[in-house]
Amino acid sequence: MANIRQNFGFSYFTSPKFKVNIVVHEWLSQLRQLGASSLIIRADFDKAIPEDVFVIAQKNGLSPIVHFNNELPLARKLNDVIFLLNVYAKWGCSKVILGDKPNNKSAWPTFGWHYENLVDHFLDRFIPLASHAIKIGIDPVFPPLQPGGDYWDTAFMDLALSGLKRRRLDEILSNLTLSSYGYTFNRPLSWGRGGPERWSVSRPYNTPDGQEDQLGFHNFNWVQAVSQRILGEALPVMILDAGNIGTIHSQTDPSIILQNVGMVYKGCFENLLSDAEGDKEIDFGDLVYTCSFDLETLVQVKGSELTAEKLNLVFNPQNPSLSSDGSKIGDGKLITNYLLLPMYDSGISDVVMNKVRPLIKQLHPTIGFSLKEAATAKTVMVYPDPHLFPDDAINQLRSAGCVVKVLPESGIEIATLSLNL
Repeated sequence: MANIRQNFGFSYFTSPKFKVNIVVHEWLSQLRQLGASSLIIRADFDKAIPEDVFVIAQKNGLSPIVHFNNELPLARKLNDVIFLLNVYAKWGCSKVILGDKPNNKSAWPTFGWHYENLVDHFLDRFIPLASHAIKIGIDPVFPPLQPGGDYWDTAFMDLALSGLKRRRLDEILSNLTLSSYGYTFNRPLSWGRGGPERWSVSRPYNTPDGQEDQLGFHNFNWVQAVSQRILGEALPVMILDAGNIGTIHSQTDPSIILQNVGMVYKGCFENLLSDAEGDKEIDFGDLVYTCSFDLETLVQVKGSELTAEKLNLVFNPQNPSLSSDGSKIGDGKLITNYLLLPMYDSGISDVVMNKVRPLIKQLHPTIGFSLKEAATAKTVMVYPDPHLFPDDAINQLRSAGCVVKVLPESGIEIATLSLNL
């Protein structure tokens, strides 16, 4: 893998079916192979994220970040949220994003939209949570705003940072990370690069011809410029959902989103030049903590055909060792170790999972149930089932160039085998 110039990560799925242990293993091992260093886990205030997600993330070298993406609670519910924060800190959470798009009306379903005092109302909820997060060793992250938004995003950020400064909350400001959505709005990735210092004529709701604004991927430049002006320093920032267009997907060619995501990913490894003068297409600067891609956005674009094993094709579409469906070309293989398990109508067998657990801990293989996906692996370990995996299917895997190891049925024998690997 080439040297990484910009740390990046992924926002994980919200659906419970992706929180099952073996499914988490499958996806997170692929994220690590792509070079990711962080995992953003979306959460609400009513139900805790399973501990296994944090454990598996850290085993794969991914720093867990929790994103509370609904309305921040009132003071009377503070103790419930503090309990969750304490648990997440114990499980290894490094940062917590407190809220999502509070400059949009849709972010306030309970409290309602009160435009005049909106920022103060938000700070009254944000400050206690941010203060407690710092107390237990978690860095607070100011929520990403909707670029533009019902309440203009840069104006909201201006008033919020000014409010924290006015209240002399130096501890929060010194530990604060900002965040920004990396939406493109169907504009070039270079749009808005350099922020208001470069595009000084642009004003809220008014972008003159020949000027650019914050409604593009480089929104993070504009967010940081606000902190520079208010606080005298540019705060670190996280980019979320990088490459998404920020509008309804059905109105856009899906290939545009995939192209954007691929270009941003490439920009994490090398400088991308946008013109003959040598300007960068993407300029992360020195203060982007992580640039994250959203797995749910990718699934919305690609549909059910996107699996963990095929994720590599989104980010490395020119990989000569892979065909369009992820199958083998020549000697190239997408997966190193694949554990092929039987899937029954009743679901995954707990008995089988307990038997192969030592193998999972030892090798951290990709875990799946598909013979077609298994064919993309160098080594395939098969838990025997003569009905689902008959001899001719096993031989087809060998014909595809896989090294096939049929496991014993005994859990003791599998445990002994894992010690010798």
